[in-house]
Amino acid sequence: MIPEDFLKNIAASHGVSELEWDVLRLSIDGKSIKAIAQELAINEGTVRKRLSDIYKKFHIDGRGPVKLAKLQQLLVNQYQGLSNEQVSSNLITNIDSSVGDKLPLNASQTQDWGEAPEVSVFYGRKAELETTTQWILENHCRLIALLGMGGIGKTNLAVKLAKEIQDKFEFIIWRSLDNQPSPQEFVTDAIAFLSNHQETELPADINEKISLLIKYLRQHRCLLILDAFESVLRSGDRFGRYEKEHEDYGIVLKRLGETEHQSCLLLCSQEKPREISLLENPKGLVKSLKVEGLKVEDAAQILQEQGLTAKEHWKSLIDYAKGNPFALKIVGATIKDLFNGNVAEFTKHNTWVFGDFRTILDEQWNRLSKLEKQMMQCLATETKAVSLSKLKKEIPQISTSELIETLASLKRRALIDTSHQNKDESQTSYYLEYLIKKYVKKYHLSHDE
Repeated sequence: MIPEDFLKNIAASHGVSELEWDVLRLSIDGKSIKAIAQELAINEGTVRKRLSDIYKKFHIDGRGPVKLAKLQQLLVNQYQGLSNEQVSSNLITNIDSSVGDKLPLNASQTQDWGEAPEVSVFYGRKAELETTTQWILENHCRLIALLGMGGIGKTNLAVKLAKEIQDKFEFIIWRSLDNQPSPQEFVTDAIAFLSNHQETELPADINEKISLLIKYLRQHRCLLILDAFESVLRSGDRFGRYEKEHEDYGIVLKRLGETEHQSCLLLCSQEKPREISLLENPKGLVKSLKVEGLKVEDAAQILQEQGLTAKEHWKSLIDYAKGNPFALKIVGATIKDLFNGNVAEFTKHNTWVFGDFRTILDEQWNRLSKLEKQMMQCLATETKAVSLSKLKKEIPQISTSELIETLASLKRRALIDTSHQNKDESQTSYYLEYLIKKYVKKYHLSHDE
């Protein structure tokens, strides 16, 4: 007899819902479909449908009573603590060989972390972790985008999140798009991994390949992570469109966001792909989260670890960096080396040291359209937030619609912020944060400071 707690944990790990659990429990107890229907006050067709879904989640094939026998044997073997090889051997001997091929593989075969960085130190992000965990595990979201400027910590957040929930997935695949693999390469690679390299003859058409990928995302609970997604988006384009050779990533996002499956695709990107904007809905299964800077108390840990002094000035430093952890690490190292760790001595000069952080900002700047760069330069010269009507006067050569589209694009890229200066919040104004303004003025205006 298998203890109910053990059975329920195994069922949950395979994505069995509460409604399906009742049917599974009674089936394992030997109840007939008719008896289950009567006990649960549902019709027999519903019982059969739920059993069918349960068999799919446990990767059990066959017909009628044979499938239930296979499932019972699998659960008994797991409870007895047999190894995968023993389970496979028993199933081959007692039932038939087809089940053994579909048993879960070991961790090294079911997790491919690719270029995921090792995150040995992690700061804060409790709210972000709670939100994204809920989206994935409770809401079963199919497509999620972590968005934010470079250095803000999107990748580290994704690693931390994936490590914390990894035991809820049968497969995990991490891929960075820094090297711009084609959509065909990504989908082919994912299918090969999820099929344990059993799928050797793949269709040439991308839609057919995606359909095959979705088949595995339905059969297995998978977490796919694509880091540096902005690498496949077109530079100089205000609308989040793709480089020509990477346009099919849009099809991947659309299909995986719209089609029913039990897995999740998680993106990290400096820019918001159009498909996310079109598909996300407060009550839907496609979500995006703007990753902001660290809270003051969390960012202070970075300065503490660097051995900086004059704590009363730390908040000013953190506010200047808008809590960007990478920017704080760069400037903190400079303060330690050149100012003996004294933050007060550095902040009195009202300047900033970009160091390697400039490389990140340069990459973002180079992705902007000519009009976006012009808008950034205009905002960098302002001392306070600027209304749309004033911007129209500052850049009179462009239409209002172009102006709004440009502001929307910069907002999606996390390069500008908005404020409401009127008490009734009837007028929105636009501005650059301190660090971004310093960067533009220093490197992209003719009258450099």
